[in-house]
Formats: sequence, structure tokens, C-alpha cells
Amino acid sequence: MSPPQAVVGLARVSNRIRLGFARLLYEGFFDVVMSDRSWQEAVIDSLAPRADDRILDFGAGSGSMAIMLALRFPSTTFVALDPDPSSVAKAVRDITRRHIENVQVLAETTGDRFSFGTGSFDKAVSVLTFHDRSPDEKYRLANELRRILRRGGTLHVADYDKPTNSNEHRILKFTERISGPAAATPHLNGSWTGFLVKAGFVGIRRQSSQSVGIGRISVIRARKL
Repeated sequence: MSPPQAVVGLARVSNRIRLGFARLLYEGFFDVVMSDRSWQEAVIDSLAPRADDRILDFGAGSGSMAIMLALRFPSTTFVALDPDPSSVAKAVRDITRRHIENVQVLAETTGDRFSFGTGSFDKAVSVLTFHDRSPDEKYRLANELRRILRRGGTLHVADYDKPTNSNEHRILKFTERISGPAAATPHLNGSWTGFLVKAGFVGIRRQSSQSVGIGRISVIRARKL
């Protein structure tokens, strides 16, 4: 016997409320992690910006990170592609106010293709952008990041990786609830770097791995042939 329609409706509302609460917590965790400079130093060490490099910084929070990098490496050109219009607007105001000439912050393009030509960048950095995407989306993102790099260019990815204790499972369990097991599982078991291999990157290696309490962030370096 099927449950009454009212019961089914109540269950759906309850599920939406729980999902909404999970999203709020997830967003709060993201802000906390992005304010933690310790793991970002590992990204910078891997990236090793050089004079005359042109570097793409992709993902949420990329505007503020690109500004920090631009101030630290004034001879390097940075382009940030951020999905949050309000973050883009804030970054643009900051760039204008501080007269920073070696950085540009743009709104993320829709779809699977960036608005840059093939081989436009020497290096690319992607921060926390893979773990909440489906397997197909992970591959398409990796493939697009490879396309915009020049030959011999390098990709530097900082993302949630295989936990080493129960606390480090937390953020990926929220990801599993919000984006589904297919998105989270490759990060829970550490196999997600296989999507970089599938996209054609070589020389893939973990540069560092650091606990951020609710998760573990690894910095991955890969190269385009």
C-alpha cells in the first residue's frame, strides 16, 4: 500500500530542508578553508610564478587569490576566472582602487569551454573545483584546462583528497550529499587524479598533502606535452 500523498509531500519538504542546511554548512566550510593561508603556500610553491608567465587562476575565490598573487609577483600576469559575480565585482573594485596592473578578474564562462584560445597560458591553477563535479564534468574541466595551456605548460590543482582520519571525511560527506556519490567517491578513495590522465596530462604527482581539519587538501602538479 502506497503512503498517503501528504506523507510523501512532507518527506520531500524535509529532504529539501536538510539539503538546504547541508549547502549552508558546505558554503561556510568553503569560506573557512579559503581563509586558511597555510595550504595556499603549498599551491604557490608548486606554481612557482616566473617573470613573464601568464597564469590562469580558476574557481570560486580565484579573484582574491589572483590579486594576492599579483601583488606578490608583480612581473607575472594573472587572469582569474571566478563563478561568483559579486566576487568578481569586488575584485575589480579592489584592482582599480589599488592600481594593480598585472591581474584581470573575469566572470566564469558558462558551459564547458573557456573564452580563451588554445595555448593561451603558461600555467593554470585550479582550487577546489573538481570534488563537487560529476565524472564527466571532471573530465571536461581537465580537458579544457589542458587546452588553454601551451605545450609544456603546467596545471596545479588543489583539491580535497583521500582522508586519513574520520574528521577529514566531513567535507566530502557533505559533497556526497549535495553533489552525489559519483562526484565525491573519486576524492574519498584518491582516484580522482585519473581524470587528469584521461584528459592527456602527464607527469602527474602530489606535491603536498595537508589536513584542514574537515578535509585533506592535496596539491597536484601535471604537465601538458
